Amino acid sequence: MGFVCDAMPRNGRDITVFRKRCNRKRNGYFYRHGCGIELGLVDTLKNGDELPDMTLLKTFPEDVDLMTVKIQKSEMIKRETSSHYKQFINKKLKYKTVQEKLSKFKSGNPANEFTQDVPSDYKIGHDVILEISIHTATCMGASVNTQPKLGLDQKFQVLGSQRLTELRDKISCVNDLTISGDFSENPDDTSGFYAKDVYRSGFFYMEGVFYNDLREVDSRDYSSEIRKWAAEQGRGIGPMTVQGMDDVFFLDLKVRLGQPYLYLHQGNCEHIIIFTDIRLFHNDDIQDRREYPRLTYKRTYKRSICRVCEIHSSRWLTYGSEHAPDDPSFFCDQCFRALHYDKDGKKLGDFKAYKYFDKQAVV
Repeated sequence: MGFVCDAMPRNGRDITVFRKRCNRKRNGYFYRHGCGIELGLVDTLKNGDELPDMTLLKTFPEDVDLMTVKIQKSEMIKRETSSHYKQFINKKLKYKTVQEKLSKFKSGNPANEFTQDVPSDYKIGHDVILEISIHTATCMGASVNTQPKLGLDQKFQVLGSQRLTELRDKISCVNDLTISGDFSENPDDTSGFYAKDVYRSGFFYMEGVFYNDLREVDSRDYSSEIRKWAAEQGRGIGPMTVQGMDDVFFLDLKVRLGQPYLYLHQGNCEHIIIFTDIRLFHNDDIQDRREYPRLTYKRTYKRSICRVCEIHSSRWLTYGSEHAPDDPSFFCDQCFRALHYDKDGKKLGDFKAYKYFDKQAVV
């Protein structure tokens, strides 16, 4: 640790007095006896009640031309100039922390919760765990012209020995639950199919490779049109290759941590996938292979309420309705039927109605 003079404090209560004396006498007795060298060690003797030094977050080097530094600088300036924005950010950070803690609480401690015997067929041996985050674009305002923001939606732990299709089957998206078609003529019609049962195709795009999900007979190669477009003269994009999603294990991938990749399904529903960490599997992890891919975080959304009663959750989305305050507009089932149909169930007016599934209801 270096030289410590006799003037050093003997207990924590003398630290503050000692620091002041050292600051006043840097060129005097204390500095000559080595206190100038050991002054930095005083910080390690704090009792932990002191506030952290936040000046590093507000100090930006002038000779660094990094986009991350520029964004951080503009963000801090915006918080200092706008008290409303600062309050909004602090509120978002507060609830984000609460959501992460609740997710960890629900998942429990793997070391204690899954200590029961695991069948040998599902016992995990030597493997690696990859941390993967799924990001989804969400609109922060009610206007249709609002620019969507990219936000964290889900987090997963996957094993290196698992196939890409196993992760795809675990990713939840509200668009998979949509039922296409106008139900305004007969809102009681239950003959529709979920979109995930009709449009089953999808792909991951990572490092120039399209990993297509072609497990079903009627699956389509969504990447074919993209590859044709990229192959046109003058594009300067590529080369791009294709592999089957069900034929590739995570250990076979060549990816970069922190690099955004693409997951596309339903034709045009896009999600950003980021590999955030990779490590060896150890005894504190869940030992049962059936628990993976394991959901470790799920964003909670505010439910979409009816625009009429403002009490019940939305179940219908209407276009061209003369009874709606907005176009399009959301209705609960009771208000939708009361405003758009007579007592005999006959349609009133000319409008289109689609069944709506709220993100807050997706597990």
